[in-house]
Amino acid sequence: MDTTALFKISYGLYVVGTKIDGKNAGCIVDAFIQSTSTPVPTVILCSINTNQTNAAIKQTKEFMISVLADNVDPFVIGNFGFQSGRDVDKWANVPFELVDELPVLEKASAYLRCKVTDTKELSTHTVFFCDVVDALQGDGESLIYGDYQKDMKPKTLEAFKKYKQSGKAPEPPAKWVCSVCGYVYTGDIPFEDLPEDWKCPKCGSPKSVFKKQ
Repeated sequence: MDTTALFKISYGLYVVGTKIDGKNAGCIVDAFIQSTSTPVPTVILCSINTNQTNAAIKQTKEFMISVLADNVDPFVIGNFGFQSGRDVDKWANVPFELVDELPVLEKASAYLRCKVTDTKELSTHTVFFCDVVDALQGDGESLIYGDYQKDMKPKTLEAFKKYKQSGKAPEPPAKWVCSVCGYVYTGDIPFEDLPEDWKCPKCGSPKSVFKKQ
């Protein structure tokens, strides 16, 4: 059987954010789908039984999903996918925020807050059936799993290799913030390379009022 055929099933990549014993936990997942939209949006998450995140979800009965964008830093995928939260605080390596005390990536295509309503134990995985109790738009288009396999996986492996060799996570890119309205620039083009007549999309202020943080 050619199991690489499964790579052509179209879905995304997601970072689960949850808590265990009061500490942040999380991992990369691809087996996450919407099952219904009404009367309450419901989703299904499949998680490996031995993962710390699996135990965390069973403890808290809730989690956040950060939908990875197609311009995600490859290190983010390696950080959450290639090491255990039992050994390292993954969230300490990336820019993140807390939403209702649950961690989410600072940059993602979308965010979903999920509450577990039922579970099904399989031989190696747990299937979590969940209600979506909140949802927020982020920035960018969602990363497709097939594109990760084809284009981003080598970059992810290389980024994680550098991290293990140096023992240091890469520095997050600088943030440029409008000093008038607080808008944070998150575009793909480096802020310094934007034309001088570029204006804040929120308040229309010139590029010169942005401050580097």
